[in-house]
Amino acid sequence: MFICISCNLQHTDGPTCSVCKNQYDFGCAGVTENGFRRLGERKNNWRCSKCKLSPLPSPASASPVPSQLDKMQEQLNQIVFQLAPLASLIEDIKSIKSDVNNLKESVEMAHGLISTFSSSIKSLDERIMQVEKVATEIPSMQAEISRLNRELDDKDQWARANNVEIRGIPQKKNENLKEADRITN
Repeated sequence: MFICISCNLQHTDGPTCSVCKNQYDFGCAGVTENGFRRLGERKNNWRCSKCKLSPLPSPASASPVPSQLDKMQEQLNQIVFQLAPLASLIEDIKSIKSDVNNLKESVEMAHGLISTFSSSIKSLDERIMQVEKVATEIPSMQAEISRLNRELDDKDQWARANNVEIRGIPQKKNENLKEADRITN
């Protein structure tokens, strides 16, 4: 455990500057943990950003090429560190895309249901209009039925008035003409 010199927070691991011997956490150092581990033996020569700005105390025979390689490696590490969140962003975008597709399917299904309901409601409206039209005709039909019933009663009364019963005429045995013709023939 150590306390980062930059953020004053306690950490379990991080690079140590080879010049000033200060310890940093990976975020404050500007490198990723994987990038720092890949440095191999060169991580023993890792320098913080303050020490990189100051001249390196080295022997006169030191070549400037390793210094340029260290700078390039550091820049690459910074780029890798900055690009690290892209992987999670890509997964988030895939998840959002899937959610949008699911939402699109749900909207299309809801649209289909609404169309079905709309046609059902239109059909019901037409049937209700027919029932209302018939309902307006009911009073006139009832009046016509009442008129016809009165007329029927009048006709029944008239028919009954013409029915006469005749009494007192003696009946013959063979009053049926059809039977009488059969017997005589």
